[in-house]
Order: sequence, then C-alpha cells, then structure tokens
Amino acid sequence: MKLLVLILLLLNAVLFAYFNVNKPQQTASTINPPIQPEKLRLLTPAELETMPRKQPEQAQGLQPVEFSCYEWGSFSAASLERARETLTRLSLDATLMEKSPQEATRYWVYLPQSRTLQQAQARVQQLRRQGVEESFVVFEPQWRYAISLGVFKDEQLAAKLLEEIKKKGVTSAVKGVRNQEQGQTSLLISNMSLDKVVEISKLKPDFPGSELKQVTCQ
Repeated sequence: MKLLVLILLLLNAVLFAYFNVNKPQQTASTINPPIQPEKLRLLTPAELETMPRKQPEQAQGLQPVEFSCYEWGSFSAASLERARETLTRLSLDATLMEKSPQEATRYWVYLPQSRTLQQAQARVQQLRRQGVEESFVVFEPQWRYAISLGVFKDEQLAAKLLEEIKKKGVTSAVKGVRNQEQGQTSLLISNMSLDKVVEISKLKPDFPGSELKQVTCQ
C-alpha cells in the first residue's frame, strides 16, 4: 500500500513539472508591444485641424434662450408711465422714441361702448359664436367697455377687417381713428426673451392701440 501511494505522488510530481515546463511564458513584450520611436512623428497644424473633435455635451432638456429687440407703442403721456412700470416689473430696460402725430396715428375696428362690463363680456361671447376670435374689452376711461376687434397703422387694413367682420353678421362694428394725440412715444426694448414677449402680449387689453413688433437691434 505504501508503495502504491509513493508511486502516485511521484506520478503527480512528474505531470506537474511537465505541464509547467511546456507552458508558453507571457512576457511584458507580448502583453504591451514595445514603443517603436522610429515610427513616431509630430502632426502638422493642418493635420490637427482635420482631426475629429469631441463636441461639448449640452445639458439635456435645456434650450438656448433667444433674445431680440422689440418696439412697443405708441403711448400717450397718460399710458406711457404705466407701460414703463410694466417693463420695470419685468426687469426690462427701454429707450424712448418720440413719434410724430402721423406716425402715431392708429386705426381700429370696434364695437361701440356697452353700458356695463357684463354687457360687454356678453357681446364678446356672441362674437365668438359668430366666428370672431380676436376681441377684447377696453377699460380706458374714454373708451370704457368698447370692444376692440383690431388696431392698424394702415387704414386700408382696418377697412379690410371691417368688411370681413360685417360678412360674419357683426353689423354694429365700426372703423375709426384710435389715437391721434400729440406727444406719442414708443419704447424700444433690447435683449428681450420670448417668454417676456408673451407676457407683454397678454397686456394688450390694458394698453389699447399699442403694438408690439420685432425690430432690428441697433
């Protein structure tokens, strides 16, 4: 029995030595090939320019904010201060632009004043049923509870709208001069984002006859 155990141990030792001697040895040269200096060269500036570059990653879900210049007006002396207060509240700066009476004149299509706000609001609902979507109640003392259907610099455009409105059955609509006062002023707003444009556009009923239009930045 002892002899058998001894033979088995000797056989295991021989097999272990055999497989380790014939196993291929991995050297550093096979894992990491040696650097060959003769094959290295510096790239020229022109070659560097043609190399692909990794573009900076933009934050997901964030869109670049666009800014533009707008002209808002024109305003009489009575409404100019309120307009400037509105821009201050929105953290916007503006430059005053004086307008001549001819430049400031606006024509509008409107329904004459109602006696009460409730009557004016009922007329607005009726207009919508007749297919007139754009209308709002005016709160200026001079035109309180009238309903504005559109304001234009060009009288011909106002006349065209009046014709279209009457075809829809709104026979009480009229066209007239919206403002022709002296001292009309516009506000030139620089670097205004689109969200601020939307906010000012919603204030149209508070500033009847005013127009917000995009202009070339100076």
